Amino acid sequence: MKRWYLTLALVVGGFFFLSTPDLSAHGGTYKGPGDTVPPGGAPSSPAAPSTPSSPSTPSTPSTPSTPATPATPATPATPGSPATPGAKPTTQAGAPPAPDLTTWVFWWEFNKDRFLNLKAKVHSGATVTDGAGALVGLGGGAKVSNTLAPTKPQIQNIIVPALFSLVDEEDDRDIATAVMIALAKIGEQPANASEVFKKNLEAQVQEVSETAALSYGILKDESSIPMLKDLLLDAKGAQDAVGRSEVPLRSRTFAAYSMGLIGRASTDEKIKMEIADILYTTLTTDSSAAKDIRVACVVSIGILDMPEPTDMVSKLSEILDAEKDDELVLAHVPNAMAKLLSNVEAGDLTREASIDQLIKILKNKKSKRMVRQSACQAVGMLATANDSRNEDIFKILKDMVKDGKDQQLKHYTAISMAYLGAADPGDTRTDVTKFLLDNMKKSSTPYEPWCGLGLGVMAFMLNETGAPIDPIVMEATLAKFRKTKAPERKAAYAIALGLMGNEASKNDLRDSMDRINDSSYRGYAAISLGLLNAKEHLAYIGEVVEESKRDPDLLKQASIGLGLMKDRNAVSKLLVFLAPEDGKRPRLAVLSAVATALGFIGDKQSVQPLVDAMTNDRITSLGRAFAAVSLGMVADKDSLPWNSVFGEDLNYRAAVATLIDQQTGTGILDIL
Repeated sequence: MKRWYLTLALVVGGFFFLSTPDLSAHGGTYKGPGDTVPPGGAPSSPAAPSTPSSPSTPSTPSTPSTPATPATPATPATPGSPATPGAKPTTQAGAPPAPDLTTWVFWWEFNKDRFLNLKAKVHSGATVTDGAGALVGLGGGAKVSNTLAPTKPQIQNIIVPALFSLVDEEDDRDIATAVMIALAKIGEQPANASEVFKKNLEAQVQEVSETAALSYGILKDESSIPMLKDLLLDAKGAQDAVGRSEVPLRSRTFAAYSMGLIGRASTDEKIKMEIADILYTTLTTDSSAAKDIRVACVVSIGILDMPEPTDMVSKLSEILDAEKDDELVLAHVPNAMAKLLSNVEAGDLTREASIDQLIKILKNKKSKRMVRQSACQAVGMLATANDSRNEDIFKILKDMVKDGKDQQLKHYTAISMAYLGAADPGDTRTDVTKFLLDNMKKSSTPYEPWCGLGLGVMAFMLNETGAPIDPIVMEATLAKFRKTKAPERKAAYAIALGLMGNEASKNDLRDSMDRINDSSYRGYAAISLGLLNAKEHLAYIGEVVEESKRDPDLLKQASIGLGLMKDRNAVSKLLVFLAPEDGKRPRLAVLSAVATALGFIGDKQSVQPLVDAMTNDRITSLGRAFAAVSLGMVADKDSLPWNSVFGEDLNYRAAVATLIDQQTGTGILDIL
């Protein structure tokens, strides 16, 4: 697999950013296969070209595509690990090997946010007694929060004014996109933020204009719905707003995603229904040659969290049955249906019909390949407690493993099984556990690590509900971890051990980091130790961070491990990289990793150094934009990244450029 980095150089004190020709503030961490689709898949629409004015560096690959955001490593390609057996990547002469898109790391990178939930853990620090300062007069036992979250005064009086000031003073693409996303995430002074978005809608640089449309959704601004509707439908008012004879396809697509975010956040059922109707009508009437708008409508409908979803699910079901749209569009329908039905109880007729429909698609080998992959994901998502259909779901998933011709479909069964096992408290959970254990232990194929990961996901979900985990699962996964040599596969078991809270694995994980000289593996092991809150190894992970000057991926992953352990020194260690004592200029890739980690951890200690960088006019515009992105992540009003709702349980193999774009990093899932 190939790694992509957002190359940034940042020095604090003299905070100094270098600009490079292939850099852009509107890029981030490459998480997935972009518009690379299985044989026969249709290409996604081309990204709208940027207006020639702003020579800002092209968006750099590697994180979600919002403004300047330091890159998390591309889907953690495990360099040095042997190629996955059975994978047959095609290569051109002189070109690097194509990534194996069926490997487990892609699924993990798209879904990891809900499992790590890093910022919530960092911000939920313990309370301390007798440290209340001015509150002491209220009583000797007064308690004050001892979290690492930025304070309200920091956000309102330092971060937000600095962001507004920067965007007012600078006319630069990178700064404009970075500040808009940051203001939208933070959510303070929404009226003023909306004015900034409105101004940038008419920017002739496409990246700036489309980011403005997306920012309304991240802000969750319900008053923007009429304008976003006009953008989506290419109405005259929207054409005037963007200053063009027609609204560009990318802006229309981003407006659809923006409405999905607003609808999901709204507590007003009428607003949810209004947005659902707009998106559905557009889905069924859009005739664009590109699939981006229709894909955006389906994916956005799926996240709406509607209180009464059955009517919409029935409509989507009809579209799926008709098979009139492109495979890339249809492939997102099963997942959207399953997400909408997530809170519908067992026995509901629409739920029953949806399970039947998905099983029928899976049984029909003539069904479109990517649609079958999605059906495999969705049928497991529909499993619920005390449902007689769980046995049917288990059987069809087993059949899909035996079929085995589509590796991606086969691999998705492991996660689908995990959802099924977590949902069913009875015999089906026992069957699922045995199935995943047997295939993890006996198989010598690429399916093996997926089964290990599936066991970890199932155990994580059971832990959340307080349900017991079979000790055999813990023992078998640790035994498989110890036995496995290949770094990429071993990393899957490392993550699984962390997800299931396997306390007995802490020393093995720690020791393996000394034995295995593979940075991707060591990064995942550090994440696992963080998930296990292995504070006995905190000092060691701290040393890994300090020694990772030449290893950006490991630096970022190990820093996140420290963040998961709520290490109060994590940010201090990272800030050292920004202002080396020897005065030397840090490497760009290292500093991009540092900035990403600072944003993910969200510690208030990083606020002032980042504000100093952002307001330092001796720094390049790109560098200042990166600082703005990091500040937006640190002060984000939400604990999870805004786009995680789109990436979760997504069939990322059915991608269009506005969803995931490996080349430019400007899809919505590429934006931090």
